[in-house]
Amino acid sequence: MKILIAGGTGFVGKKVVQSLLNQNHQLIVLTRQGRSSRANNLRYVKWNPFESSAELDVLNGCDAVINLAGESIANKRWSASQKDLIQNSRIKVTQAIVSAVEKAPIRPKVLINASAVGFYGFRGSEEITEASRGGEGFLSEVCRSWEGHAMRAEGFGVRVVRLRLGVILGKDGGAFQRMALPFRLMIGGWLGDGNQWMSWIHIEDVVRLILFCLEHHEASGVINAVAPQPVTNKAFSLVLAQVLKRPCLLPVPAVLLKFLLGEMAENLLLGSQRIVPQRAKEIGFSFRYPDIRQALESIIH
Repeated sequence: MKILIAGGTGFVGKKVVQSLLNQNHQLIVLTRQGRSSRANNLRYVKWNPFESSAELDVLNGCDAVINLAGESIANKRWSASQKDLIQNSRIKVTQAIVSAVEKAPIRPKVLINASAVGFYGFRGSEEITEASRGGEGFLSEVCRSWEGHAMRAEGFGVRVVRLRLGVILGKDGGAFQRMALPFRLMIGGWLGDGNQWMSWIHIEDVVRLILFCLEHHEASGVINAVAPQPVTNKAFSLVLAQVLKRPCLLPVPAVLLKFLLGEMAENLLLGSQRIVPQRAKEIGFSFRYPDIRQALESIIH
């Protein structure tokens, strides 16, 4: 297949690109900085969605589009400008892609568009599936708008997958190194009371699920990209400490996290989301890392 990828130089994107190259697909990766490739079937295209003149003519004739673009929600404290960047980096790219789909003489058959479990808001210990209602708050609003723009492509005959990603665990990026650092320094502990649920997924399963959705026509609509066994923050912390062979002694008070990180702490560290991948199971996807201990051992060892 000929595949256009936005966000192909990020944590998930790099892994997706490598897996698709290994399968001999022809790839076009959008990037804000020009770069060259030694692979014959990989081309980087310089493109900035914030420029009014930005066009996506390269989308024409592609069989599929994978949109993983977006500013990390964990890079900086959530100032007003950072929240604007988090939102606009997702919305503008998605708008541009769907606009290019509309204009393309030869349209892609499928758009796999990243979203996030932030869509659901925070619901304590309630088990959440793809059929559950959306939540409230900043992340819910971002995800709702993000997905809304992606869904427009369905009107042009494109199969759209909205992949609601959980906390992605992997050794080369994402949240894991920040989570593990306090434990490596012998000062690790759970956050707040530790009872908040965490919906996580191993990076290898994210990549495998994206490739699965490319190849299986029954994959459409919302798919929760989370492992089938969510865990509480306390359970995660205890397993992480055991795998690292470090103590888990010092719970971090919620009030301290809120003081240091503000709204970001309430959303990313203390909010509870118990989400299960019902649709992924229904369409026949098999998780390589369903269990948190198995996942952490693969990352650390």
